[in-house]
Amino acid sequence: MRLIEADGKELLRRAGLPVPGRARLLGPGDAVVTAAPAVAKAQVLTGGRGKAGLVQLVEADDAPGRVDAIRGQLRARGEEPLVLLEDRVAIAHEYYLAWRIDDVAQRPVLMFSLDGGVEIESHAASLRQLPVSPLRAPLPHHFVAFLRDAGVTGRMLGAIARFAADSYRVFQAEDAELLEINPLVATAAGDVVALDCKMAVDAAAAVRHPYWRALPSYRLRHAGLTALEAQAETAGVTFVELPGNVALMSGGAGLGMALVDLLADSGLAAANFCDTVGGSGMTAFTRMAELVFDRAADPRVEAIGAFFTLSATSLQPAVVSLIETIKRRRPAKPVVVGFAATGPALREMSVAQAKAAFAELGYDCVGEPSELVAALKRQIEGRA
Repeated sequence: MRLIEADGKELLRRAGLPVPGRARLLGPGDAVVTAAPAVAKAQVLTGGRGKAGLVQLVEADDAPGRVDAIRGQLRARGEEPLVLLEDRVAIAHEYYLAWRIDDVAQRPVLMFSLDGGVEIESHAASLRQLPVSPLRAPLPHHFVAFLRDAGVTGRMLGAIARFAADSYRVFQAEDAELLEINPLVATAAGDVVALDCKMAVDAAAAVRHPYWRALPSYRLRHAGLTALEAQAETAGVTFVELPGNVALMSGGAGLGMALVDLLADSGLAAANFCDTVGGSGMTAFTRMAELVFDRAADPRVEAIGAFFTLSATSLQPAVVSLIETIKRRRPAKPVVVGFAATGPALREMSVAQAKAAFAELGYDCVGEPSELVAALKRQIEGRA
């Protein structure tokens, strides 16, 4: 779940990290009052605000007009007119600092560059990375050599090292997938301030963070979900609607993405992407099947495809949940099913038994994703 800047900065502020002062998140009807030079920033979940004119330097006398102009632009884009108003910061230098998760190395990584700001992409060569152990929270002195090698000198060395350590605590405590401070600015006094904050947290960790539901970001995210996507989130299923003609049910995000690509290569298009956590039982598979069949009710969807590759998760709940859903929903559109299972997945049901169960309903089972796509294509073309 991506957070708007105001929410990310509020989490930093609560943890004692330096952010611009007198920050106010202004809703559609809130009065605009500031007694000092300030910055007005549109609060959206997408980038490119500066180039779109959605970030404005304001003075006390023109702040209301400039904030209203930003609100107008947001309304024209169909977005909620939320604007962050905060004190302006005198900038001596702009740095880039971010924490992310390296999925391959399976550890957090600090990213840092002397060249922060709007055109960070043009300074990719200056970006340095430092993996850290997820088993021990780093302290400021752990970053000194890394930052010195990156070109940080003098008093800023300690200030940025402390910020790196403190921001890691927020990154870890909030179950974040990304915490990007761009720019992290140095002031003339030698302090650092998080001038902007992009933060993405793991939505699956929401049970540990009930206060997330009170964040404006949570409301904005849910406002952008379709009815089925909102149902899926409540059910603990990853579900994304797509503008295609084949409703998909699959186990595993990698397999799901591969099926989306295979459909596209064959001239078809997925109507959704879905996934559920490993080790799922009957309830999770049934919820997923219901969502997929609901998606298939759209007249633009012409067929339903289901394919699972299972090794640890038992084959039986996937088969039984799909069969029960088919019996209950009696789909009028073609259904093609496929399985590949091995090891512990076969402890309750074999692939032969799964095929026999579907054969009783008049459905053939395939053994390869490519065969599933080919069968779907034949079914759709045969109905044309």
